[in-house]
Amino acid sequence: MTFDLPNIHHFGVEAAATSPCRLEARARQHTVVIDEPEIRGGSDTAATPLETMLSSYLACLNVIAHLIADEMGITIDALSMSLDASFDTNGVRNTTPTTLPFPAIALTMNVTTGAPAGEIARLREDLEKRCPVTVILTQAGTKIDATWNVTRP
Repeated sequence: MTFDLPNIHHFGVEAAATSPCRLEARARQHTVVIDEPEIRGGSDTAATPLETMLSSYLACLNVIAHLIADEMGITIDALSMSLDASFDTNGVRNTTPTTLPFPAIALTMNVTTGAPAGEIARLREDLEKRCPVTVILTQAGTKIDATWNVTRP
């Protein structure tokens, strides 16, 4: 899964609001729809902006974990993840400004692999440093409490 990347890569995304709560974004040839639940004025036809961001975090962990595993010669037979993110709504509600919308994320990584514990520890350490979304969240101050459940095939 290794691939060459330039030092700086540019992403182009265009978007159009189809309502005050619904957005259709286009990245390359792909359309991403983001919406709000009806209770917040949306039509509930897609995930919310924050659910989309958190899903992107899990997707980034998946890609970078497999990239690192490939570099290390580790086979990941299965990977599933879940998270529970604490969201401070004060900033959105305009009651108290917040600089840390997500103070904490409890992350669970379920990995099936035959790799020894030491290699899994190295993979985990590298993943925390190399996943761009992890870096963004942790530099913003989010405390990520990751639990790794490793199953042997």
